[in-house]
Amino acid sequence: MNVALYMLRLDQIHPQVSGNKWYKLRYNLSCAKAQGYKRVLSFGGAYSNHLHALAWAGREAGIETVGIVRGEPEYASNPTLTDARQWGMQLQFVSRKKYRCRADEDYLKQLLIKYPDAYIVPEGGSNALAVKGFEDIFELPCWQNVPAPDLLVSACGTGGTLAGLIAAKPASLEVLGIPVLKGAEFLYRDIAALLDSAHVDPVEGWSLDLDGHEGGYAKITPALHDFIAYFEKITKIELDPVYTGKMMFRLHKLIELGKFAPGRSIVAVHTGGLQGRRGFL
Repeated sequence: MNVALYMLRLDQIHPQVSGNKWYKLRYNLSCAKAQGYKRVLSFGGAYSNHLHALAWAGREAGIETVGIVRGEPEYASNPTLTDARQWGMQLQFVSRKKYRCRADEDYLKQLLIKYPDAYIVPEGGSNALAVKGFEDIFELPCWQNVPAPDLLVSACGTGGTLAGLIAAKPASLEVLGIPVLKGAEFLYRDIAALLDSAHVDPVEGWSLDLDGHEGGYAKITPALHDFIAYFEKITKIELDPVYTGKMMFRLHKLIELGKFAPGRSIVAVHTGGLQGRRGFL
């Protein structure tokens, strides 16, 4: 093996808007306020880290929030959505079929009729402003503690975080994304589109490993569960099972399989999302 492994602890940025959500939301919220919008509307599942962070950040920014939630109204009592409601988020539950329309122009027009003056943020917060939000991430003081990193590894859901890291990275640093959902080849296209929307010139030095999904989004295998427990016992660092847990599990496998040349300096990104543990572990 003989590689150096570090962790970028974005989960420690903020107790509520933790990890990648802080970067993805900061310009979206400031843009909404600057343009005079009365509310921000977005989409997510019943345990969405994005909706959870948006609800808190919206309250602090003095702007209303609306969450279009995939699932049944009974989910409103789970820990994630209970927090969101307490922070003032209005929830609308929709079927899986309706949720698949979340990017359709006609559906978005219908939502704007019901929620006028709404600034719409895509699922996961992934848009051009989210990409811009990562522009100064490599200026964090903690990078001084990592001698010559050459590979950055992050979990990947909707692609916004990875696009932001790719756009901001120095030329010498490679980026590896580990999608947490099955059949994620489409993320190559989506990430390229996000970079283009943010007016980022084509960037080399990034790739995806499509074999770390453990069966699909939010699927937790016994092996993944055991790895998370082992990792936390050894390192005292908590992982969420949907994103960072899967990323670290896959990265551990790749290191064991000798996929990285000896001497490589690898930084794994802890993207936060620990509030979601309440619904899984």
